[in-house]
Amino acid sequence: MDRAARMEKNLKFVMAGELLLAVLKFLSRRVFVLLLGREYLGLNGLFTDVLSMLSLAELGFSASITYSLYRPVAQGDTETIKSLVRLYRRVYRAVGMVVLAVGLSLTPFLSFFVKKMPEDIPYIPLIYVLNLANASISYFFAYKSTLLFVYQKKYVETAIRAAVSLGATAAQIGVLLLTRNYLYYLFLAIGATIVQNAAVSIQADRLYPYLREKNVRPLPPEILGEIRRNVQAMLLHRIGAVAVFNTDNLLISKFVGVATAGLYSNYVMIRSFLNIMVGALFDVITPALGNLAATEAMEGKQAAFRRLAFFSAWLFGWMSICLFCLYDPFIDLWLGEGYLLPAPAVLLIVVNFYVTSMRTPVINTKSVLGLFWYDRHNSIVEAAFNLVVSVLLARRWGVEGIMAGTLISTLAFPFWREPLVLYSRGLHMPAGEYFKGYCVRLVVTVAAGALTWLLCGLTGSGLAGFLKKGFICAAVPNLAFLAAYWRMEEFLFLKGVAGQRMRRKR
Repeated sequence: MDRAARMEKNLKFVMAGELLLAVLKFLSRRVFVLLLGREYLGLNGLFTDVLSMLSLAELGFSASITYSLYRPVAQGDTETIKSLVRLYRRVYRAVGMVVLAVGLSLTPFLSFFVKKMPEDIPYIPLIYVLNLANASISYFFAYKSTLLFVYQKKYVETAIRAAVSLGATAAQIGVLLLTRNYLYYLFLAIGATIVQNAAVSIQADRLYPYLREKNVRPLPPEILGEIRRNVQAMLLHRIGAVAVFNTDNLLISKFVGVATAGLYSNYVMIRSFLNIMVGALFDVITPALGNLAATEAMEGKQAAFRRLAFFSAWLFGWMSICLFCLYDPFIDLWLGEGYLLPAPAVLLIVVNFYVTSMRTPVINTKSVLGLFWYDRHNSIVEAAFNLVVSVLLARRWGVEGIMAGTLISTLAFPFWREPLVLYSRGLHMPAGEYFKGYCVRLVVTVAAGALTWLLCGLTGSGLAGFLKKGFICAAVPNLAFLAAYWRMEEFLFLKGVAGQRMRRKR
């Protein structure tokens, strides 16, 4: 099976699986909100952010080992793969124990993270410990799913996750309807995580029987040295990413309140669904990029990035316009008007989504080229800057201030620094080409968004109005992009690839 066929198969399975999982999550959230309320929702979001901070114990090892696996997988070097997997397994078992131990040590200090701890929610420390246990389990199996990812067999993990989630979500909804007990809900989540990870591990062993072999040679010093260097750099990148993108709920809980954090978590859930879909798409593309980076000349890498950046601008521009026009109407239908945030906060959430998403092709290409080292210190500066600005603005403007702090820190550091590193160290081209293209596509996106927003304003409310808005969002931005880009080389290339795949299907 060639690279394109593997990508297509992965994409079909992953997209279908993620859509099913999204439907289950939205249904489960609807029942959760109706039966448990805003404060349980806010507490759940708060603990999610606390546990995301604990993921720093991973030290960026996953990205480093994934990069190290691309070449031996492309070359069929099973001995090196076995050695890397053994190292990965040992490190991640230690990481899982560290996360569990540090997480438990935070239990007495949970009240520090909130403005006022909810008085009508019992067993809050136990709720936190159960969430911690659920988050820790996956570390003991992560190396198997990474191997499936590098081999471009992500669909295997997706199928297992979709099947387990279907049963678990049905059981969780049933338990909430019968008991309204959040603890039972969490016990079922832990059970599902164990079953899912065990099934992925068994399937990986079946596909790659050499993983069970005992004769594993030590890694060569040059590979170990490269991994250590990349881990040192990725640790700083991880600190920056967690501090910028996994602290919003913490800051809202601390400076505004748990109930408002619950409202924000609904917007995050919708945004996270889009991020998961985008992540699934790029999980399919990234291993192919890694294979390309290991085998192709510089001209091929440069052309691949230009096409990826163009595709990303179209995709993320369209998604951002859809979010801007459909966020509030969807939440109003899904949960009710009482679960909406102020309009300025929603706008800032959308802008943050666009700016952050547009970094994806740069970050992924840097990753497959192994460019972790050169901008490692920027992440620490960005994290400190984001925390200071967000806290200062939160005291004055609440949720809007926290969103603005995230946007300001992103524009101040990674927005320009990451492309400079990629172009100078990886693609060996002037970065002016990237920024010029970014500005042109931003103008096109804003114009298409303004037109779409005006047309959506002519529709009514309720389900009928939402469906009309959805049709406008599906058609108008894409027609506008088509009118702007139809002569571009990147568009013609992607059109040709799509046409070739369709002809092959026929």
